[in-house]
Amino acid sequence: MDSAILNLGGVALAPFDYVMPDRAVDDRHAAWYSDTRSCEKARLEEAVAVLGWRDGGWFAHIHAFWHEGGQKRLGHLLPDTLTLASTSTLTGYGLKGARFEAAFDPETEFTLFRVKETGSRQSELPRNALITTLAPFEDLHHSVESLAATLGTPAYEILGLGSFAGAAFLDTPPMTGLISEILLGPGAGSPKGRGLSIPVRCVDLDGNHHQGTVVAGQAPTLVTCELLIRAEDPSP
Repeated sequence: MDSAILNLGGVALAPFDYVMPDRAVDDRHAAWYSDTRSCEKARLEEAVAVLGWRDGGWFAHIHAFWHEGGQKRLGHLLPDTLTLASTSTLTGYGLKGARFEAAFDPETEFTLFRVKETGSRQSELPRNALITTLAPFEDLHHSVESLAATLGTPAYEILGLGSFAGAAFLDTPPMTGLISEILLGPGAGSPKGRGLSIPVRCVDLDGNHHQGTVVAGQAPTLVTCELLIRAEDPSP
């Protein structure tokens, strides 16, 4: 396995640390992170972990949504602080043929996951998925539509996370804040080939939460989005 995307929804965590989006601390970055915050314990309601490589070892980029003391929380979990509070069953996908690998990005001046081919895919296996990252201001909906077409099927699912520079939604008011972190919701993709729909959860730098289905052309990436696009299994 070269990389993986995991659904951590339902996982119960012991005390852990996280950060939220914040204003840039200098004129070289579009955004930054808040001071480290701590949560006593939580059951993650929605969460995605992108597993890749950094400094020669495994590294996880995790965005999660949960409640704490009756309040909504959405943040970037610090993987070195995570401990399971109880046994959990995870779902997700392992990848062969490519992996997410951290590298310095001169455009954003962040160290970000980038996709690197590994050559480990067995030739007899079908190409049923792809992983990708989006650059600043690339639209999430349009990018997924274009990339998914290369899989040769109208039916696919998407898992991922990232950040938006504002966004408009089909079913809820827009997010006008230009600094945010996002988490793709359940059902993102084109189930049974019915057309692309991307529900997301977002939190902006003021802690405002947004949830909705993005409008095509109005969901620009802020720093990056890390995505798995996977062809649906054929119906029996």
